[in-house]
Amino acid sequence: MMKKDNIWIGLACIVLGVFIAFQMKFIQGTYLNGSSPTQKTTEILNELTVVKAEKKRLVEEIERLQDQLDKIQNSASEESAVVKNLTDELNLYKAFSGMTKVTGTGIMVTIDNPPKDLNVGLEKNIALDYKMLLDLINELNSAGAEAISINEQRMVNSTEIRLAGSQVNVNTIPISPPFIIKAIGSPSTLDGAVNIRFGIVQNLQEAGYYVEVKQVENLEIGAFNGSMKFRYANTVK
Repeated sequence: MMKKDNIWIGLACIVLGVFIAFQMKFIQGTYLNGSSPTQKTTEILNELTVVKAEKKRLVEEIERLQDQLDKIQNSASEESAVVKNLTDELNLYKAFSGMTKVTGTGIMVTIDNPPKDLNVGLEKNIALDYKMLLDLINELNSAGAEAISINEQRMVNSTEIRLAGSQVNVNTIPISPPFIIKAIGSPSTLDGAVNIRFGIVQNLQEAGYYVEVKQVENLEIGAFNGSMKFRYANTVK
């Protein structure tokens, strides 16, 4: 009886071995492409190593490109800041030279001939006393005026105030009374400079002319309308 059991156990082991071998062959052919599990594991590990190396290379490339992008952005930002500073400085010089319209606080001085019905002797014409206008402009400049105009003619370094018949030429443009002088700056300082005792306003009034000085919160002075060219002067580098 024992011998017969051993025979059956042996047959079962043989059948089980054949079945396991068949399963391994099936798995190897279907899932491992003919390779053994050990070979397939080695292949997968090799592929994983390659993928990791490629990932590392790509990460390094991304970091390099990001660093390059940061440098470009910083350079562009610095260049933009330089351009902005140069533009601001250019606009400042243009404003000082009278090439742009400006606004700000200041004073407005109106000067006119006396009414004809007043007994002031000979008929007065402020244009004939144009040098008093020059005195007024000098007082405003010395008091820190940052922009000045006469009858909307912007005062620049080449502006002339000179008699032309019964009128006054300003920037080669003939103007007539009343003269309206606008000056941007500290209203109280400018007002005090022209209204000082024995100053230009008092001199104009004593000469019989009408003078009115107003402090203004928001004055607008236009840009110089003429052209400025250097024929003889050259810039020094």
